[in-house]
Amino acid sequence: MADREHIRTRIQPLLRAEYACAGRLNRLLDAETQALVARDVDAIERLIEDKQSVLQEFETLEAQMQQLLHDAGFAGAARPDVEGCLNWCDDRGTLIRGWRLVLERVRHAQQQNRINGATLESARRHAQHAVAILRGQVPEVDVYNPAGATAANVAASRTLAKA
Repeated sequence: MADREHIRTRIQPLLRAEYACAGRLNRLLDAETQALVARDVDAIERLIEDKQSVLQEFETLEAQMQQLLHDAGFAGAARPDVEGCLNWCDDRGTLIRGWRLVLERVRHAQQQNRINGATLESARRHAQHAVAILRGQVPEVDVYNPAGATAANVAASRTLAKA
């Protein structure tokens, strides 16, 4: 196993970088939410590129964390024991608190990303519905079946093209 002090001094800046990266991701996701509401396609495209850049940075930081865990002897399990390593090399609990703050920001980003994805999916369905009506097709309408799942139901009314 590696020296505790050595691992701690390598993990501290890594956790700070992950925390900052997660903060940038959350700001980008908030901006994406605003762009989706405003239907600002140019902003959405720019934000998607920016998100990809931040996610690549996260991957780099994660690879560094994995290497540190390996160096410290905490990477033998199917899932590395980050908290075990942090507790081992930091008696004061500073690192574990920092790790939990990173995780909190990451969870917030995941939740906001799901919301933004649902917003995009809803807009896509509305656009498909409008295009189907304009083409004179009978659009499918999502309805709930008895099990609570959505199922397509063909509308029985006349289309605009036939009206």
